[in-house]
Amino acid sequence: MRPFRRHMQMIFQDPYASLDPRMTVGSIIAEPIHAMHISGNGAGNTRVRELLGLVGLSPDSISRYPHEFSGGQRQRIGIARALAADPDFIVADEPISALDVSIQAQILNLLEQLRDQLNLAYLFISHDLRAVQHISHRIAVMYLGEIVEVAPAAELYAQPLMPYTKSLISAVPAIGRAAVHTKAIPKGEPPSQINPPPGCRFQSRCPYAIPECSQIKPVLREIRPSHWAACIRISAEVPEIEAVSP
Repeated sequence: MRPFRRHMQMIFQDPYASLDPRMTVGSIIAEPIHAMHISGNGAGNTRVRELLGLVGLSPDSISRYPHEFSGGQRQRIGIARALAADPDFIVADEPISALDVSIQAQILNLLEQLRDQLNLAYLFISHDLRAVQHISHRIAVMYLGEIVEVAPAAELYAQPLMPYTKSLISAVPAIGRAAVHTKAIPKGEPPSQINPPPGCRFQSRCPYAIPECSQIKPVLREIRPSHWAACIRISAEVPEIEAVSP
């Protein structure tokens, strides 16, 4: 797995817990370079300074410690560490949720810039739908650990199919005319994640559920071109669940 790991790296959620407080920034970023035997010690220091500049930090930060930086700056260090092995694919696990709102946009813009500049692919995991819409090309919606809908980002927000997806989108705060809409709030409480209900996991909260929904486990099907959903009540012929007979 070691040669393969060079091609995939990770940006962690908590910029405070994901950096070793006993290591300097230079040592933190250089660690994957040395572990993957990418370059010698001298070249490694040069690469670290390049990475710091790439994420918007001063090369002089190489000798400082994580506690000397703000949360947004620490996350930039984490991004630099993820880039150190020159990966093709990066898992970004809630990379902005622990940051102030004023800093979140900066990190999102940085991730977009790096994606285009370095030709990266991201798996961006988040509960913030505004961030997901901003950065993603293709979105998978999960409920209780299972994917219930997959579609291109623009189509998912314009024409969601699953009742759960519609409720998520309706809950996104909006300003002005876009704010005039009805919130589709699911009824009841989420069931146990340890012991989920049989059949469709959303059936206990879905306003369109029928008895069969608790008996048949839905599978992802292509309802529209490149738009997949897991629901026994919708089909390519009748994709809108509101139009399905009671």
